[in-house]
Amino acid sequence: IKTSDLNEETPRKFIDLITREAGTLELLVKDFLEVSRLQTGRLNLTFDATFLDKELFELFNSYEPKAADHGITLCMENKGALPVIEADANRLRRVFGNLLDNALKFSPKGTTVTITVEESGEEVMVKVADEGQGIDAKELPFIFDIFHRVPDAARKEGYGVGLAIVKAIVEGHGGRVMVTSEVGKGSIFTVLLPKVSKLGDG
Repeated sequence: IKTSDLNEETPRKFIDLITREAGTLELLVKDFLEVSRLQTGRLNLTFDATFLDKELFELFNSYEPKAADHGITLCMENKGALPVIEADANRLRRVFGNLLDNALKFSPKGTTVTITVEESGEEVMVKVADEGQGIDAKELPFIFDIFHRVPDAARKEGYGVGLAIVKAIVEGHGGRVMVTSEVGKGSIFTVLLPKVSKLGDG
């Protein structure tokens, strides 16, 4: 392209594009570093008394308009009041935010995404269920691997880091994350967190 062929708007568009891409790359690098640090125990989690009911309710309120914009109904089912748990509240919000982002991303208009919360023995269980495209059984063992993306997600935004972060943070709390899915019917992500941290502060 000759400089003489460029109008005033064209350089500005190039600069805007480069700025957006640079911002995306910066976020990707930060996410990658966070997963690496969590996996190697070099990123300390700050454990405090956490009202998980409150955290999830606030997250639900912030995501409900976003779901409505996509034509999706967001529901929350709380099967009894939850106990106060020891957790890093900010990082748990990241966990459930990532799961909700995925659920909305892969759910068609007119479907429902449901958050279910209940106690289970010595753990608190949170499920995020969608009625989206589902995940092929052969992909399920790898979806929490960093940078792994299922073939049907190729046209969606993202780099396959979100679920790796979910797994690293949950395991950093001494918890577990699991998924069940059926192609064409949707997915259920289940997070199990201990009521009392056994990991100490960090």
